[in-house]
Amino acid sequence: MTVMTDAAKVTDVADVIVVGGGVIGLTTAVTLAERGLRVRVWSRDPAGATTSAVAGALWWPYRIEPAERVGAWSLETLAVYEELAGGPGGTGVRVVAGVHGGERFAALGPWAAELKGAVEVAEGLRVTLPLLDMLKRTWRGWSGGWWRRAVRWRGGRWTGSRRRRRRLRWW
Repeated sequence: MTVMTDAAKVTDVADVIVVGGGVIGLTTAVTLAERGLRVRVWSRDPAGATTSAVAGALWWPYRIEPAERVGAWSLETLAVYEELAGGPGGTGVRVVAGVHGGERFAALGPWAAELKGAVEVAEGLRVTLPLLDMLKRTWRGWSGGWWRRAVRWRGGRWTGSRRRRRRLRWW
């Protein structure tokens, strides 16, 4: 995977170009690279200058269409996040217990029955859910910093010369 903020400097051939260097773009790029594709990320801004760098998220299915498919998609995503939370190192995903205020099983649809340990209480649903930490913290945990150019995913690992990575570190 090649992450570049200046498309004019791109010389490698890519199977896929992902537009956007925020958390969604980078997650998509890493997933495709792990599947063996040559991936290039085009981003107007470096990852740390995106909204994703300072944002976090709580997993929860939104009321979108097609409603009959959202539950399955969401539960598949939940399983991936739970696996990441249980994995080694700082994946940026952790599982947190709390109350999802105002929610009721009846309003959610059949997918909600698959939530392990979820209990309806007076305040809402007591549930344990994945929490996704800020991108900046996550990338620092994985690699000691984020670099704007020439960081590549090859053969199941990140590559790039130490000198170049040190020179291009920007936070």
